Amino acid sequence: EESVYIMSTTTKSNAARRKAPQNAQERPAAQVVQFPLPYTKPRQTAPQEVQVVVCECGPDAVRVRCLPDPAAIVRMMDETFGPLGWTRRYYFADGRLWCGVGVYNPLINNYAVKDAAAPAGKLQISNPDKWKENGSFLAAASLWGAGSDVMALPSMTMGGAVIEPAYRRTAKGQSDQPTGYRLHGALTVDKLLRADDGHIIGVQFLQGERKVVWQTE
Repeated sequence: EESVYIMSTTTKSNAARRKAPQNAQERPAAQVVQFPLPYTKPRQTAPQEVQVVVCECGPDAVRVRCLPDPAAIVRMMDETFGPLGWTRRYYFADGRLWCGVGVYNPLINNYAVKDAAAPAGKLQISNPDKWKENGSFLAAASLWGAGSDVMALPSMTMGGAVIEPAYRRTAKGQSDQPTGYRLHGALTVDKLLRADDGHIIGVQFLQGERKVVWQTE
């Protein structure tokens, strides 16, 4: 007698439960990455966005350094990447305060971060601790191009500024001998002279109505 087995329609086979493998045409293509990765570069720094910091002052000359205004660099980063397109963080390492500035990268769905500490050098700054914060931020942001044109400038020694002696005041009055020298009125940046490729080759300062010009050698 011949027996016949009929599979129940309520039972699914393993083949029915398994999904057929995708062929090469159905699989999503891997994203092709070409270096260098494109990103929007920040604009050039404007003269009014530059601060002048005195390094040292003598009887005949003054040495200064130009630095971007940190508030201007924040605006520049917002203009370039959007307020949510970049971030910053601070941390201590090797006995120094570091700042990491990150720009959002959609390829990794995260921020690509570049880190820096405040530039070394003698600066006459009233709040050294605040400089560690601001200086590290300026250095890290410049790695993305924000303020890099100004941060690349060396310190500048000039003899055309008006300098006056500084005296120490005591309980008996002002001392007769100067204790140092200082600028007679602050220096501000009036113009940034640039080469054809955009890098700065000279700076025109104003001290009151007096013009003082520094140029690269």
